[in-house]
Amino acid sequence: MSARRGGDPQALRDALAGVGRDLGLPDPERLTALLDAWPDIVGHALAPHAHVRSLRDGVLLVAVDAPAFATEVKYLEAHVREAAKALVGAGVVRSLRVVVQGSRKQR
Repeated sequence: MSARRGGDPQALRDALAGVGRDLGLPDPERLTALLDAWPDIVGHALAPHAHVRSLRDGVLLVAVDAPAFATEVKYLEAHVREAAKALVGAGVVRSLRVVVQGSRKQR
C-alpha cells in the first residue's frame, strides 16, 4: 500500500490503477472483460489467430499470425469498437492497430 495525501493508506490495486491511467492504460477489470469476450467479439474461428496484445490510449493492438487474418480483423474494426463499447463503455476502444507476428507454432 502507498500513502495518499492526508496519510491514509491506499490499496495497492488502487495505486496501480492510478499509475495505469497516467500511462493511458484502461482499468484492469475492463481489459479483463474485453479479453474474456474476445472470442465472442471476433468469432471463435478467428480468435485463435488474432490476439489482443495491448490497449493503450484507446488503441487496441491486435497481433495476428498471417496477413489474411489482419485483413479480417481490420474488416471487423467497427464491430469490435461497438462490441467493446457495449461491454466496457464508450471510448475504451477507439481504434484498432493490427500487426502480423507469425503463428505461435513457428516460435
